[in-house]
Amino acid sequence: MSSSYRPHLRPKLTALAALVAGAGALAVASAVSASAGDSFSCTNRTGGVAGARGTVYDIRAAHHDGYDRLVIGFPTTNSMPPYRITQQSSAHFPRDASGRDVALEGNTGLRVVFQNSDIQPGAPSDIKPRLPEIREVANVGNFERVVSYGVGLATAACFRVTELSGPTRLVIDVQTPASTTNSATSSSANQAASSAPSSLALTGHPAATALPSQPSELPIGALALAFVAVVGGTALIIGLRLARR
Repeated sequence: MSSSYRPHLRPKLTALAALVAGAGALAVASAVSASAGDSFSCTNRTGGVAGARGTVYDIRAAHHDGYDRLVIGFPTTNSMPPYRITQQSSAHFPRDASGRDVALEGNTGLRVVFQNSDIQPGAPSDIKPRLPEIREVANVGNFERVVSYGVGLATAACFRVTELSGPTRLVIDVQTPASTTNSATSSSANQAASSAPSSLALTGHPAATALPSQPSELPIGALALAFVAVVGGTALIIGLRLARR
């Protein structure tokens, strides 16, 4: 390449480098925002998209370091249906719409209600993982497209909620006491094991057999790094070719 053209090459390479840096920052920011769930709090929660409809296909629960995780899956739904999570002082729940009392294992509870929703035939209606906090989860209502679940808890505990997509899942993490032992973790791992896929975000399987505890953290982070590597490598190849001309 003639030396008279080299000054014009530097701005192009600088702009290309800025593009790579910007793309990398955007990818990393997306990974962080997608993987970060809410902090634990002891207040009722609401969420979802107004007007969205959903069908519950699966519910799973498992213990992780510092919390028990409940995952409710809507794999055929593009958006999370509206939901409400309400704390209550007992593990007794009125069944929709009869009002009949349903007593679950535990001493306190969470009531999880989805609007514009129904349940896929064959989906679990009652699971008893008997984890340090989450003792039992049962369907206590499926009436006029309102689906309700009762979550029996060992003690009153703070919780956090994460909405995931691809497929759509609602993740509820219930904080466990610091004194929870490794033996409890091992026991819950055996109870939660099944033939389903081992993806943590999809199944709620224990951390020992799945990805890190933050939902979707590893897959998105890996994609971000791969994207930065591809763009960076392409930029380097283009720069070298331009420099040789």
